[in-house]
Amino acid sequence: MGTGCFSRDHRDKHIITRGNVDGIVSAAIFLRRFPEAKVTFVTSPNAGAKALSLDTSSDEVYLVDLAPVPDLVEAARVRGSSQSLTLVDHHPSSLAIECQTLVQEGVSAANVLFNHLHPGEDLRKLVAMADLVEYMPTLLLDQEMRRHGRQKVDQESMMLDFSWRLIIDDDRFRYTAAKHLARGTWPSQIDAVKRRYIQVVNEKRWPRALAKVENCLKVRGPLGIMDEMDRNRTLYGFGTRALVEVAYRHGCDYAVMINPRGHYSSVSVRGMALDTIDLGRFVEDFTIENGVDGGGHPKAAGARIPTESNALFIDQLMERVI
Repeated sequence: MGTGCFSRDHRDKHIITRGNVDGIVSAAIFLRRFPEAKVTFVTSPNAGAKALSLDTSSDEVYLVDLAPVPDLVEAARVRGSSQSLTLVDHHPSSLAIECQTLVQEGVSAANVLFNHLHPGEDLRKLVAMADLVEYMPTLLLDQEMRRHGRQKVDQESMMLDFSWRLIIDDDRFRYTAAKHLARGTWPSQIDAVKRRYIQVVNEKRWPRALAKVENCLKVRGPLGIMDEMDRNRTLYGFGTRALVEVAYRHGCDYAVMINPRGHYSSVSVRGMALDTIDLGRFVEDFTIENGVDGGGHPKAAGARIPTESNALFIDQLMERVI
């Protein structure tokens, strides 16, 4: 075997993605193709922009499930002259980004990446889990549910989703899970995932999160609002997922979480109905007029806004959705 086979490895490749199920599965798909690739999990597109700007060594970077917010667009413009960049997403955006762009609506980001990299048919079940958690009723999900059973796919998806929420900032766990999943295993076959899932269940974190949201939820027309997070900071790792669940039960089309932190508030908005306004565009427009920054997808968006603008945010969202 020639030495050329050892002259390069996959450490010149880098995936920057979310730390949720979609992101962990995307990392597993990437690691199947490029086992030694660098993996970075981030909490937002702005955090993804920072991770990209700090990467001066990778030849090829994949930005997965990250909306092209202004900071990411600028980072891609700067880094694009020296790196090959690929944006993989499942929602269109109004902002253009200078890189190869792979966007397909109606599927998870992991599904888009799977169809681009073709890592192996045994990873289809992982993509099905990502589609399920992302509320995407895809053909692949239907096929995998018929192949493995609906209950099996449901349970495995819940196990992975609950496990990463035990310690939100534990990216080492996410990477370990992705490495094991890249081998084609189910989450239940990974000891670390199974242990964490059992702990979350035993501590009743999910029902406790739902109960806390239920006590705080304010319903205003089609909006389910939770805006008192300064007095209720923990939702046991479930965050907007718990809010979406409770708001949906109340018949809301949108879920809005506002977390005041001093002079600024962090805002998360989700659309649950089939026909919703473009939340990413709404957030972009609002922050341009009122500060500070934000963006996202048609069904999911986030922002940082002045705390004094919290009520205005709700008022303007109400005007757009009714």
